[in-house]
Amino acid sequence: PRGESRPKAKGKKMTIERPGISRRSLLTTTAVGVPAMGLLGAANLFGAATAKAVPPVTVDGYWGPQTTTAFQWLFGTVQDGVVSSQLASQSAPNTGLAGGWEWVPDANAEGSAVIRAIQENLRIPVDGLIGPTTISAIQAHESQPQTGVLKAGSQTIKIVQQMLSYGRF
Repeated sequence: PRGESRPKAKGKKMTIERPGISRRSLLTTTAVGVPAMGLLGAANLFGAATAKAVPPVTVDGYWGPQTTTAFQWLFGTVQDGVVSSQLASQSAPNTGLAGGWEWVPDANAEGSAVIRAIQENLRIPVDGLIGPTTISAIQAHESQPQTGVLKAGSQTIKIVQQMLSYGRF
C-alpha cells in the first residue's frame, strides 16, 4: 500500500570486505554474455575468421607483382602476383604496368580473375582485360585525368598503391 516503506533486503550489504555480485549484475551478465570477452572474443568463439595482414605494397607508380598481389588479396583471387593472359597490344603504351604481366597475342588473350574483380568493383563491363576502358575507370575512381594509359611512375598507380597498403581500393 501507499505510504508504507518497503522492507529492507535480507542479507548483508556488499562491501570491500564482503565481495560479491548483485542479483541484477548476475542477471545482466547472464543475459548479455561475459562482459570481459567483448564482441571480438565472442565472435571468435563462433569461428569467425581472424584478420589477415595486408600484403606489402611499395608506392612507386609501377604496377608490378606487389600491387597485383595486394589486389588479389583484397578481392580474394589467387595470390600469385601475376596478371594473366593480357592483350600484348596494351604493353607498349602502358609503361607503368611493370613485371608480373602475362602479355599474349591479342587473339589468345583470355583475361585475368583479378582484372575481372577490379572491373566488377568499378561497375564497368567485365572481360578480365586491361585496356583504355578499365584504365580510365581506375583513373576516374582515383580522381585523376582519364587518359586510358598508365605511364611509368603514374600518379594513379601511386594512389592505388597507397590505398592498397591500407587494404582498400
